[in-house]
Amino acid sequence: MKAQIANPFITSAVKVFRKEIGVELTRKSLTKKTSPMPSLHISIIIGVTGPVRGQVVYSMDQSFAESVSKAMLPGKLPAEVRKMTHSAVSELANMITGMASIDLAGEDKLISITPPTVFTGPALRIDFLNLPTVSLNFLSQFGTMEVNIALADAG
Repeated sequence: MKAQIANPFITSAVKVFRKEIGVELTRKSLTKKTSPMPSLHISIIIGVTGPVRGQVVYSMDQSFAESVSKAMLPGKLPAEVRKMTHSAVSELANMITGMASIDLAGEDKLISITPPTVFTGPALRIDFLNLPTVSLNFLSQFGTMEVNIALADAG
């Protein structure tokens, strides 16, 4: 995968975290994998179609997801925050992917993304696309978030 596909996700993740929840996100590592299989227990999957196609899979643990939810829903009671956790992290993943897709598309192309789907559990079995994947690990005060980008040129 070319750097021009991964870089918009790095920039978008940092911007969205800073703007939406006031948290600094820094890139910890970048590795290559054969599929976007996540390593943490909560996964948000977003499909991508257009000049590039594939999947983006966000992965985090429960504590990270709840911290994001709490930051996105200030003033809510803890029980309400817990109920909204999957919705909050889905929306955050959607914003990052949407912003990155706009950057990838440029002036003359259109990239579409699917609504986010959340999966949870350590024993979950999902067959992902077998596409070369860039796995980005980010650090914040909430812990680690993994972003697996499995996108290829459609042409």
